[in-house]
Amino acid sequence: MNGTLFSKVLLTFLLVFGSAMSFALDWSKNHLLNPLWHPHAKFHGAVLLFFFAGVAITGVWLLWRESSEPKVAITAAAALSASYWTPFFFIPYLLPGSSYWAGIPGHEPHFHGMVFYPNLLVIGIFLALTVVAWRIGVGHRASTAGIK
Repeated sequence: MNGTLFSKVLLTFLLVFGSAMSFALDWSKNHLLNPLWHPHAKFHGAVLLFFFAGVAITGVWLLWRESSEPKVAITAAAALSASYWTPFFFIPYLLPGSSYWAGIPGHEPHFHGMVFYPNLLVIGIFLALTVVAWRIGVGHRASTAGIK
């Protein structure tokens, strides 16, 4: 399997599985179906899920359509993936009162005495794999770029 095909397959997985996983995890009792959530917050949460699904579909279409510039499609799909996942790391710093933890406040999991957010680990893996897919698909021949 060449680098371009590998990148397309990996990015397709990240976009489709990421969107499906977001629906499965967020359309639940601790998120959108939580009676304590404000109705308008539920609305915005659902809009975000459907927006990400549309972005994922767009990214997959870009990857697999006929193109004389597959590296542009790989870059665009990687940027779409990264633009969805990256804000998870800084939103609580920009929005007071928001939290990485969807459970009961004060009951965050700990690992070796430190607060551990499993969602950030998964998101970090998604971001790392996005970079790997982009690097392999676009940068695997960077050292010979422009050389005929």
